[in-house]
Amino acid sequence: MSDPQRPEQDNARDPLAPFEQALRARVPSREALLAEAKAQTARQQRRKRLAGGALSILLLGGAVWLIDPAWRSEDVLTAIGQRHSLTLADGSQVQLNSASHLRVEQRLRSRQFELLEGEATFSVTHGPKPFIVRSQGVAVRDIGTVFNVRSDSRGVAVAVLEGAVEVSASALSSRQLHGGEQVLASDGAISATTFADSERVTAWQHGKLRFDGTPLRDVIADIQRYRQAPIRLADERLGGLRMSGEYDSAAIESLVNLLPSILPVRIARVADGSVVVSGR
Repeated sequence: MSDPQRPEQDNARDPLAPFEQALRARVPSREALLAEAKAQTARQQRRKRLAGGALSILLLGGAVWLIDPAWRSEDVLTAIGQRHSLTLADGSQVQLNSASHLRVEQRLRSRQFELLEGEATFSVTHGPKPFIVRSQGVAVRDIGTVFNVRSDSRGVAVAVLEGAVEVSASALSSRQLHGGEQVLASDGAISATTFADSERVTAWQHGKLRFDGTPLRDVIADIQRYRQAPIRLADERLGGLRMSGEYDSAAIESLVNLLPSILPVRIARVADGSVVVSGR
């Protein structure tokens, strides 16, 4: 038989007993606490993943900035006998000679160009990004200037008309040039600095070829830019003959025909259009 006095006795021993149900409603159960702990852990892991992803994006962006990739490029080509002028987005001017190929690269941290073949004069507008022209492993970095770059079988000729540039042919070979100076760079080396005759260097911009005691081998290399079929020396020793004068680049075949009247050579035209220059 139950004791009718027992509840009162239990309440007397445990003064919180009357509040037990109210406390249970306010204090979460063990299962609820465990569920909340798991949910909090999952939220922390998500935040870490998001933070890690953001850090990766920042690191990737920083790496891209340091690498300075080309995100777009445009090729500009001129045909034999054609000249072309273009104005770049920063206001700089480029003039391209006959049979030239220039690649204009859009980069994050620099203004870069690759002269794959031919000749170009660059008039550079100052800006926050370095202005660099590359060709055959040679880099020409503008220091505020107007300069001419010619790239062919002889190497890369750099002539400064105004201002200064830095020419680098390798990590250990570099040279600073100022107005009126020129070099020929190739095979990781840079020639001695010589005087640059600005009128001779830029004669091509006016449709002229100007020679001043120029070796025949160099005359032929310049003529070749204005004709499709090759012109060759039958004897390499003839290449040392020197030639002077100013000639019209639009009448290049007339110049070829004049060679025997200027130098002790004869020319032979072949059916394919090529020309062989031999001694007489």
